[in-house]
Amino acid sequence: MQYRFFSSGIDQDYWGRFLLFAKRNFWLYIPDIITFLFLLIPPYSWFETQIIIALVIILSIRDILVLKFSVYHLAKFYIDGDFVSVAIIRKNSLHDQINGKISEFDIKINSFAGFKTMEIFQNNKLVHRQFATGYWSGCKMKELYEQFYEIKRNLGFWRMFQGPMVN
Repeated sequence: MQYRFFSSGIDQDYWGRFLLFAKRNFWLYIPDIITFLFLLIPPYSWFETQIIIALVIILSIRDILVLKFSVYHLAKFYIDGDFVSVAIIRKNSLHDQINGKISEFDIKINSFAGFKTMEIFQNNKLVHRQFATGYWSGCKMKELYEQFYEIKRNLGFWRMFQGPMVN
């Protein structure tokens, strides 16, 4: 029983994750296009100028938050039998390599206002929180969650019915 996930080269690049998020959530960037068009057409009143400045500030805050959520990223999730290996990258370089038995790990998926997060626990301690940026969409998180618990359940059944060895 194996499951292997290794992120692609684009996904390991910090700015690549941001661009993948923008590509997947293009509808979030429609206000950017509208604001850019208003910048090309000069406003004629002080009120219109204030609205454009407020839009630029709000959209900049959104982009800063997306970049903040993209700093730490799940680069590898490997299951071989009852052994689990997890690699977490920070921006572009390896930050942490976590290994252990599958029984020590748990995964939880949370959703807040349509924005999904996946939390990985080892011995009931949070080791990584993955936001839906880069490769990780809500569907990919759910796929990893289902694969992980299917393997964990199958290993539990195998151990339960293995029984004692008799000579």
